[in-house]
This record gives sequence, structure tokens and C-alpha cells, in this order.
Amino acid sequence: MGDRAVRALAELRGLARDLAVELGAPSSGRFPVDALDLALSVPLGPGPEPLAAAADALVATLRERLDEALRGTMAFLEGHVYCFHTDQPESPYSSPPNAASVFAGYAANGRPEWQSFPNLCLARREPRVDRLYADPPEVLALVQTADELSGELLPGFGRGSRAYAVLGQVVLGLVPRDLDLRGRGAERVALTLQIVETTQGTRDHRLRLNLLGLPAEAIASAAADADERSPAEAFRKVLRTARQRIDALGRQLAIAARRGEAVDRDALVGQILNRLRTDVLRVLKVRAHRTQHAEVRHQSGERPTSLALQDAHAAVDGRLLNDTQRQTVVVLGPKQRAHVFTPTGRHVTSLVLEPGEVERKLERGRWRPLDPAGVHAFRRAIAGSGRG
Repeated sequence: MGDRAVRALAELRGLARDLAVELGAPSSGRFPVDALDLALSVPLGPGPEPLAAAADALVATLRERLDEALRGTMAFLEGHVYCFHTDQPESPYSSPPNAASVFAGYAANGRPEWQSFPNLCLARREPRVDRLYADPPEVLALVQTADELSGELLPGFGRGSRAYAVLGQVVLGLVPRDLDLRGRGAERVALTLQIVETTQGTRDHRLRLNLLGLPAEAIASAAADADERSPAEAFRKVLRTARQRIDALGRQLAIAARRGEAVDRDALVGQILNRLRTDVLRVLKVRAHRTQHAEVRHQSGERPTSLALQDAHAAVDGRLLNDTQRQTVVVLGPKQRAHVFTPTGRHVTSLVLEPGEVERKLERGRWRPLDPAGVHAFRRAIAGSGRG
């Protein structure tokens, strides 16, 4: 009896693989879906007709489940929200249309919708929305649930999808693109931090953090360019911790499912999102509500542009550096002061450096000594300006 059952399962596996290849799965190599759980109806009465009808139903069910399972293997694409309207992980609607946009949920037809973060704050009657325009601007963050984001979906357009689901998110803004809270020159962006569930087959559920609005590589680069106590590095660590918590929750849910135990997934997801919101606001809070321009002025009693030019004239050649990424001139002044100029001598910003920050940026190649031609051109550009 056992051998007959094995042969029947082998035949069913072959049928499933052939159907999967028709749906676009690779014909060789590791199969992308480990297993499918099916409710199998076996007619026991006489005659071929019931068997033929059951076989047709089985093929249709297999095709539907395989199609959804295969979508789950490719549904997650970081920086994008799955578009049920086009049935693709990447589409004209799957990523933020501009720097201020956050994911606002799905339309009924499965198309991702976006909204500017300030408008979302206004729509939700966020009491501190005016702080987005303060000097310096304050970062705000909101938590949104799966019902808010996916409640409008229609059947056939993502409603109840086993392949991909947004379980909730934190939206925040507006933060400098370079995550340098001391500067004023960088474009400010809104971010969407989502917990996404993808399913490959029946059993392989996976939870992941999806970051929209700023690539993970940009955050890592900003952290590498700053010191270990910078907001960029702190934010990178917050995201790393969030990923670890999400992975742990995924494992917890998988174990509970195998044991048949009931778990309030939505409550656990909510705990992670609320903790993420708290951590993000903590690390992106503007320190002491004072810009670094104001800090430089406070320390010296001078206006920052005047002080920057004085420090630039007083600096020896070895204190003039080239920012290799931004193509600007960095002047190292006394008392950990630094001033950023364009090569034509226009003052961009001033800041107070952390201990060891100069050495770290020199070691990483972000800053390099300004070459003699650059020194000569810069001194000519600022000649006659700001001498005391």
C-alpha cells in the first residue's frame, strides 16, 4: 500500500512541476517551491466521469496555488511595493514618485497609492505637523496598520493574497537625504518602513523589513562617512535591530503554525512597529534643537559666514581638504570647527566635528588633502573677503 501511495505522490509531483514550468518556473535546478498543502477530493464511486471531473478540479487548484506560490518567490523587491494592478513587484506605481511621498495604501484595483508625508500628517490630524516647518525641522513618525493600507483591495486584486501582504508600516519625515541633522543643504525625504509577508507555497512564510524612500546602501554610506555616534550610524543600527526582531517574529510564527498554536500576529507586528517608531524618533531628534550654524555662532560670537572666511584665510594649506563626494572644499578651523565652501569660494555650511571625525574621513577617502592647484584656486576665490 505504501508503494502505491508513493507512486501516486510522485505522479502528482510530476504534474505540479509540469504545470509550474508552464507558469514560468525553471525546468531544471532547484524547484522554487518546497511544498503545497492541498485539499484532495477522491471519488470512490464507479465510472470514469467522477474521476475526470475531480482530475480537472485538481489541475485547476494546482495551477491556481502554484501561480500564487511562484509569485511569492519573486514578489519582494526592496524599495518597491508589490503592484497587484500589474501583478508585478516593479511597476510605474510601485515606488515613491517623489522625495516627500510615503505609501498611502492600495486602491481597490491593487494599485499602490502615494501621498506626501505632510499631507498625510494633515489628513490624520497630527498635532505636531507644524514642526515639519520649524527651524530646524522636526522629524515626525506615524504607525499604520494592515487594515489602513490594504482594506480597500478587491478579490482578484490582492485581497487575501497569500503571495504578498503589507502587515503594517512606520512612515516618517522629513529627514536629510544624507542623514546629517547638522547641515541644511541636503534634500529632505520621507521614508516608509514596512513589515512585509511573502509566502512561497503553503508553509514557507517569510517576514521582512521593506525600506522605501532611501536605499539601504545610501544609509550605509552615510553611516560610513560619519562617526559612530552620528544619527546616520544610529539609524542604521535601528534598522538592523528591526530586521532582527522581524526575523525572530517570522520564526516564532512558523513554529506556532507547525504546532497548531494560535498567535495574535497583528498584535506582535504592532509591538515591533511601535518600538521602531520610538527608536527612529530618538535617533533622528535634532540635538538640543540647535543647528550647527547656531552652534558655531554660539561658540564664537560671530556670524558663521564671517567666521568661516576668517578661518579659511587663517588655515594653512594642510587644513584645506577636498570632499571627494560633494566636490567641495572643507576648511578645518580651531575648536573642532569645519566650514564647507564651493570651489568658487561660496560658503555652504559650518559645523562642529566629533572627535576623530577628520581622521576617519581621511582614512575612508571621503576627504583628501586639497592639491596645490586647488589650494591656489580656492585662495584666489576668497581673496579680499572676510579678513579681520
